[in-house]
Amino acid sequence: MLQIKLTRWGVLGGCVVAGLIVGCSGSSDPDSAIASVNKTNIERLANLYFTYQSLHEWHGPPDESQFKSFLHGYNAHKLSRIGVDPNALDQLFVSERDGQPFKIRYGVQGSSMGSMAPVIFESVGNGKGRMVGFLNMEQREVNESEYNTLWSEKVSTTPQRGNR
Repeated sequence: MLQIKLTRWGVLGGCVVAGLIVGCSGSSDPDSAIASVNKTNIERLANLYFTYQSLHEWHGPPDESQFKSFLHGYNAHKLSRIGVDPNALDQLFVSERDGQPFKIRYGVQGSSMGSMAPVIFESVGNGKGRMVGFLNMEQREVNESEYNTLWSEKVSTTPQRGNR
């Protein structure tokens, strides 16, 4: 049932967590809760990647062109709520920390049950490490060795049982 609702409504991954934050914090401002899980471009991109999956039978965008096309057609108000300027989408694909375009793993298969796959990768980082964005809304700074392992790791790009 949850899978059907997510697919039908195209809920942003951040909105789900935002709802939990609002409910647990006692705050009644959903915009603040949504903003709190979409503070950086890597968070926004990972959440929008999840949104793409939820609207496309849990398939990730096949390439940058399709992902950007999806974002250009996405609800401008929803983009604004997560801190994305709908008229400047190319800025979303650049890390605020290193000023470089993100490396994105396209075509990753997700699941209504969740996925921990790394999909957004900072290109250069800040000299201490590079940020990696995962589909489970985790973003973390990793060292060079872990970064290389995560980037080269095989992730599913085909539907798995129970994903529909």
